[in-house]
Amino acid sequence: MNIINHIIKKKHLVWGHLLRPQRALNSLLALISFKLKLIRPWGRPLAVDIEPTNFCNLKCQHCQVSHWRKPKKCLTMDDFNSWIKQFKTAIRIKLQGMGEPLLNKELPAIIRQLEREKFYIEVVSNGTIMTEELSKVITQTRHFGITISFDGADKETFESIRVGSDFDEIKGNLKMLIQAKPRISKVSASMVGVEENKEQIKATIELLGDLGIDEFILQLVVINFGQDSLDEVTVGHRIKIKNQPDLFKTDLYETAKQKGLKMEIIDTLFDEENPCPWPWLGTYIDTEGYVIPCCHVANAEICNFGNLNQKDFRTIWHSKEYQRLREQIKNHRIPNFCRSCYK
Repeated sequence: MNIINHIIKKKHLVWGHLLRPQRALNSLLALISFKLKLIRPWGRPLAVDIEPTNFCNLKCQHCQVSHWRKPKKCLTMDDFNSWIKQFKTAIRIKLQGMGEPLLNKELPAIIRQLEREKFYIEVVSNGTIMTEELSKVITQTRHFGITISFDGADKETFESIRVGSDFDEIKGNLKMLIQAKPRISKVSASMVGVEENKEQIKATIELLGDLGIDEFILQLVVINFGQDSLDEVTVGHRIKIKNQPDLFKTDLYETAKQKGLKMEIIDTLFDEENPCPWPWLGTYIDTEGYVIPCCHVANAEICNFGNLNQKDFRTIWHSKEYQRLREQIKNHRIPNFCRSCYK
């Protein structure tokens, strides 16, 4: 997703500018740096992803977590407190990485702290876990949005993709969040559109529209997390539309409109004219503190530019490694781990 367009379109992100002058100034400097493709940017990231867990309770085959053997780890409150101090000028903090964030028992406390510091907070979850405390935090936190992954309109399709899930349970959890009173947060759903569920996209839109979600995101760009070895279970399953792809999207938008549902389709790959903005506008921190320059790679074993437990973020942000990546993107010499996001 183009971060610039995302910020312009989302009023809750504009709110973050107005409330804190330092964030407004940093945002301006960061956007100028991206526009000019500065190798050493003037601003710091607007968007920061912090990974609460590196493991999951499901085994979705299109996710790299199902294929790695890393020791399980959760973000600790001590590490979070240490790291977040370095991102005071960011607008949006996303508490989601490669694992299921709601498995981290300290997540409610982390969310409350971010709310006190007036960040806009996002969480993406598989929707399998919902305690009373989590439900309260999710629905009653200001400037907060949760997105539940929802990859099919019936039990068989959904559970064949979200391996280990219970379709009815997740639908029930989603419905409970939507109908909570009071609810001051945003509740959305997202779908990874692949060949296996292509025929169910319209039905999924209709189902989620009937449930009353605030927004639906259809992700049609499946990436390989910087690993060609995962192509067989990732990019190889991208939806193939031989004729009139625009008509395919128009039909889906019309279905959403009929249901009164706000929808976004993410189907754009980067190219020379529209390069990835992430090395200028965002960064990703995993559970161990490694700074990864891409929210899609999200794997320190593939690429990382340092660790926050050993270096401060400013040093890492201006490191030779980060500068080299920006130069590669600027000159369209795309590194291997970026290639599945590019045309």
